[in-house]
Amino acid sequence: MKSTLVALLAGGALSSIVMTVASQWAALRILGRAPGRERPTPPITILKPLKGVDDGLRENLLSFALQQYPAYEVLLGAEDSEDPALAVAREVMGRFPDAPFSILHCPRRTGLNPKVSILEALVARARHEHVLISDSNVRVGPGYLKAMAAELADPRVGLVTSVIVGSGESSLGAALENLHLNSFIVRSTLSAKVFLGHACVIGKSMLLRRGDLAAVGGFASVRDVLAEDYLLGKAFQEAGFRVAVSTEPVRTVNERWRLDRFVSRHVRWTQMRRRVHLGSYWVEPLFNPVPLLFLLSLVAGGALGWAALLGVALKMGLDAALWSRMRGERMSWRCVCLVPFKDVLATWTWVVGGIRRTVDWRGNRMRIGEGTRLEPIEVSTKGNEQAEVAPMVDRRWAA
Repeated sequence: MKSTLVALLAGGALSSIVMTVASQWAALRILGRAPGRERPTPPITILKPLKGVDDGLRENLLSFALQQYPAYEVLLGAEDSEDPALAVAREVMGRFPDAPFSILHCPRRTGLNPKVSILEALVARARHEHVLISDSNVRVGPGYLKAMAAELADPRVGLVTSVIVGSGESSLGAALENLHLNSFIVRSTLSAKVFLGHACVIGKSMLLRRGDLAAVGGFASVRDVLAEDYLLGKAFQEAGFRVAVSTEPVRTVNERWRLDRFVSRHVRWTQMRRRVHLGSYWVEPLFNPVPLLFLLSLVAGGALGWAALLGVALKMGLDAALWSRMRGERMSWRCVCLVPFKDVLATWTWVVGGIRRTVDWRGNRMRIGEGTRLEPIEVSTKGNEQAEVAPMVDRRWAA
């Protein structure tokens, strides 16, 4: 009995290590791609939904005020006119009065996904055909818009997404989040592009044309789903468009996360992945060899047990190497030592995400169905207020 269990664990662990190494190779292949040549720079409208003060929000917004790009506008939208993020936005606009920023109040809920409701309001006020969706917790370099526009210059490309780099950790939860983003997430998304030809779109950074968006159903088609980014990417690919990946660094700033926030987020993400592609959900543990290696070490003992621990060290080394490639700096020893703990915790969130049927998101508890379709369980009265029909522009700060 024990020998059978050892054989199963050894086979699973070896397969997992092979898949991890292969996905690392795929990620490095895309990350090492030479930048494209200079392309046209069409005017771009950036849609940036706001809710609360994210880590580093002031500097995040500043990075969009300092873009080296000939013509663009940034539409900042919030559901609540008193949202504290708007005060930060006004501070940035005061420091850079020439920045093409406008603030819009977007109180109308069009569906169950509040981010999509804001995007619908913002895109209606966009002046340009090229539209870029950008989350409030991302920070970019001055060449970001040029890099994104270069990818969309190919008429066969309908949507451009980005490689996301986690940075800024100053707490345990934030360190775990950035470790996961810079290892499991980047490996799985980029290996899907290399091996399956399928781009996993991440909504923190997406560039598209308004006409193409309308042709695949627009934001209205994803009003009531949780994984609006993935499903939009899928709609573009099913319509015959290519989805391109820009390797221009887009940093998501995670500084002061509690441990429970990391767990809650990835239980929710696991539920999303399970609902959009069940097969991928079942394969996920093979991209995380550490739990299997620990089990093998405990069960087998002896030389095989020590070999399993060497496999854990190999996984730590792979994560450190990928972190260095993405962030341009060595991983701290504190983060290196957290890799096994993060991987075991990630496996636990995978298990819980496979069982749970509800999500707690933005203060709302909802049931999640097939295709990540949302169904409210407890409805907030304030969240359903629809007194306003159209977004209101803050005239003091309109560009």
